[in-house]
Amino acid sequence: MKFLIDAGHGQFYVQDLEPYDAWMAEHATDPNLPPVGWTEESVHIHRIGVEPHSISVGTARDDMVESLISVHAFAPMVEPTAEHIVEVDLAASTGQLTVSSPGSPPGGRAKHDRPRRAVASPGLLHPL
Repeated sequence: MKFLIDAGHGQFYVQDLEPYDAWMAEHATDPNLPPVGWTEESVHIHRIGVEPHSISVGTARDDMVESLISVHAFAPMVEPTAEHIVEVDLAASTGQLTVSSPGSPPGGRAKHDRPRRAVASPGLLHPL
């Protein structure tokens, strides 16, 4: 799925919303958890924050960014010209992934602000 998204605050999210919302209902106010998975290491090294059922992707700018999400049955070939690659697992029990951002939240009002949805097999996604 190739898309253009408003990476408000230099980030966008890939989430399995139903289980993520359920997890957030229980853990949103936990002072021991970093907001949207942004630990010191994830901010400065990986540029990816991880929470159950959610990945926060840090972008190089706070603007419209073009991105590509692919779901593979096996690990894809690594792009030799890539400057930065991070691997992470995403628990996607419903198989319904939502891509959103602070600038394009789920349920956005304008048609171009609505989050994009991708369908994958339910289970654990292991993207590169």
